[in-house]
Amino acid sequence: MVFECVKRVNELVKRMSLLEESIAVETGYIKGLYVKASKSMSETQHYFLNGIQASPVAKSYLLTKKGIEVVGEEAIPIPTFIDEVLNFANYPKKKIEVLMVLAKHLEAMPMNLS
Repeated sequence: MVFECVKRVNELVKRMSLLEESIAVETGYIKGLYVKASKSMSETQHYFLNGIQASPVAKSYLLTKKGIEVVGEEAIPIPTFIDEVLNFANYPKKKIEVLMVLAKHLEAMPMNLS
């Protein structure tokens, strides 16, 4: 009975590893699309990233040609920003939710990313 329990838990650990690997792959893909979107923008264009907030202090994140900008702060490189956002998502379900928000923003952007 205990052996079966250990075996089932080990199976869960393997599936969790596969899920975490898939999350890492999708994160890399989304980073690439955001970099591509940023590079295709003019100096005056920006896209407001609402819904990406994990802290009690509200900030306005803008995708610009320079990366991710917050009013009054230095531009953040896109890969760094996405890594930081995902670091606040402590568990895989939350990370997937954050990736979905990022993907929905890409879908709504008025530019061709194909």
